[in-house]
Amino acid sequence: MYIVCHDRNNLWVRVIEFDISNQGIAGGQYHVHLRNRTCDCGRFDALRYPCAYATVACQNLRLDPMSYVDDVYKIEYMYNVWRHVFPPVPDERKWPSVSLAPFKLLPDRELCRKPKGQPYSSRIRNNMDIRETTNQPKLCGWCRNPGHTSRSCPNRNE
Repeated sequence: MYIVCHDRNNLWVRVIEFDISNQGIAGGQYHVHLRNRTCDCGRFDALRYPCAYATVACQNLRLDPMSYVDDVYKIEYMYNVWRHVFPPVPDERKWPSVSLAPFKLLPDRELCRKPKGQPYSSRIRNNMDIRETTNQPKLCGWCRNPGHTSRSCPNRNE
């Protein structure tokens, strides 16, 4: 990667990634704004964790990339989440009663099992599936003769 520093005061950097054709890596240009914690790749914004381009920019500007890691990734933050005391769940007999009268409970059709039998076809038919002439008789799948099917084919036992 090659770094071009545009504005050292506002921490605005352009990172140019070179193509590595034998490894299948396509290069590109990414603008990293460390003060706003943004990068064109989108990972720095979404994960709130420095991406590879932000890490390279920090190295070039002699900054610590760990200072751009959000607090949710730090161990102190996790301890603060579990610091509070959770009350125990009371016995089920002591739960308040809830009336479900205004609600109609309907099953979700997507979660129901499919009915037994032949499965539904999801195939999209096109011109290839339509016979050229509609009066052409169906052919046997076994001997390719008209007038019967492969189940009742007289040549099947031969």
